Amino acid sequence: MNFINTIDDLFNMLDRYTEGVDWNTFYIKRDKSAPFLKYNKLPDKCVVDFIKEHSIKNACEFGCGEGRNAIYLAKNDVNTEAYDLSEIAIENAKRNAGESKAEKVVFKAENIFKLDLMDKRFDLVIDSGIFHHLTPHRRLQYRDIVSNILTENGYFILLCFAAGKDGADEVDDYEFYRSKQTGAAFTKERLKEFWGEKFDIIELREGENIVGDQMWESEYLHVCVFKKA
Repeated sequence: MNFINTIDDLFNMLDRYTEGVDWNTFYIKRDKSAPFLKYNKLPDKCVVDFIKEHSIKNACEFGCGEGRNAIYLAKNDVNTEAYDLSEIAIENAKRNAGESKAEKVVFKAENIFKLDLMDKRFDLVIDSGIFHHLTPHRRLQYRDIVSNILTENGYFILLCFAAGKDGADEVDDYEFYRSKQTGAAFTKERLKEFWGEKFDIIELREGENIVGDQMWESEYLHVCVFKKA
């Protein structure tokens, strides 16, 4: 028999009403058209722009994939911790870091909701792919995690599916559970409403289709820079 006695019990039950992505299979097959697979060694343009303008000592990336942003940070003298659910992605990230001689980065295959980050503090947190795959109940928990691990006046860079673009559809939170979604897109207004509870909005814009030798950006994403309030 199953009983709900704690918040964790409730969240674990709600997790069963959604279908997540098998990220190990995703990175093994590599049969999707996701740009972050094609440009897996190029950082996001907004990360490059941010580092040019800010002095950052340490950073954390959630959903780091094969390490493109984390490696860029490490090569720019930023002590970086990077996490992803996929063991395959982390293996590839460690290999890419070795090839790039990026020494100031630590990669770990972990579920961020099971991590003990209470004593961690970062000047910068980056998410280039987790938030838009989270279930509504996990989004609330995630917002608290990001806020809690940031230093005073720390920054959060978020890239997520933009409503009306090719990444995913905007979905009502109740419908997310009924239709067992694996992802959702967001309007600018929804992002401001949700993240504005704990963050000041520094930048929130639609991405552009840009691919260069040193960085890339896609028009199906919102580019967000938030500052801890």
